[in-house]
Amino acid sequence: MNIFKKFQIGLNKTSAIFSSSLLNVLAKNKIDQEVIDEIENILLSSDIGMEVTNHLIEKIKSSKLSGKEDSNLVLKILCDEIEQILKSKEKILVSESDNKPGGLIFIGVNGSGKTTTIGKVINFISDKKILIGACDTFRAAAVEQLKEWSIKQSVDFYEGKINQDPASVAYNATLKAKSEGYDYVILDTAGRLSNNANLLNQLIKIKTVVEKNINKDDLKIILVLDGTNGSNMIKQVEIFGKSMDVTGLIITKIDGTAKGGALIAIAKKYDLPIHFVGMGEKKEDLLLFNAKNFAESIIEIKK
Repeated sequence: MNIFKKFQIGLNKTSAIFSSSLLNVLAKNKIDQEVIDEIENILLSSDIGMEVTNHLIEKIKSSKLSGKEDSNLVLKILCDEIEQILKSKEKILVSESDNKPGGLIFIGVNGSGKTTTIGKVINFISDKKILIGACDTFRAAAVEQLKEWSIKQSVDFYEGKINQDPASVAYNATLKAKSEGYDYVILDTAGRLSNNANLLNQLIKIKTVVEKNINKDDLKIILVLDGTNGSNMIKQVEIFGKSMDVTGLIITKIDGTAKGGALIAIAKKYDLPIHFVGMGEKKEDLLLFNAKNFAESIIEIKK
């Protein structure tokens, strides 16, 4: 199955909101203010956000379309504009020019899919010497899950003791990576503590000790977002972004939601690359983010 087909299948629920609803509205005799208002409601219902919605509506208005025959042009305008918003967010997570060892710290709320995502990311860099560090020391299940992924992908694994200070595990893992010539050290972290302040303080501590072994410029902070959370993802980017200097995003479970438009809202509001989108449970279901594939999958234009 080609990549575009995977995007189409994965974004089917979001597409049902965009394309099906839009086609019903555009089936009317003319594109008047009433139709434009209905298009605006459809865009907002997919969590695309007011800023993006206003931008798209203004593009439609400025095109001065009026007749029923222009309905496909409306879809093309929407598709092209969404692609343009997303295009600058395409960026690979790792490259051959990265200094070694490179550090990847995965953060995000509990249930966002950090541990599983790490397992899938390994699949993209399986030709490198990788060390996985299990810093979510308060959940034995998370450590075991990460260990299973490491075994399956034949990469090295570092764990501390249950309830050990996560920062000390992070420090030891990065020290091992530095002294033993690893290409990358990937750290999993907790997503739930008694409150947000405690969680953020712990993550900041992890980042601080990691920078003793990994140059700051070689460290990437990846925020993993659960796509089913819709517009709530925007709040998470705001909270984590301020405290942790997030360098990039991965959106998971986007195949399980009709709110995929929130990804567009995030791209419009924040200057952060989107490295991958998760479209299923298998390791092959983590796809490199592609603006054109995303836009054309949610806006189905008649050929």
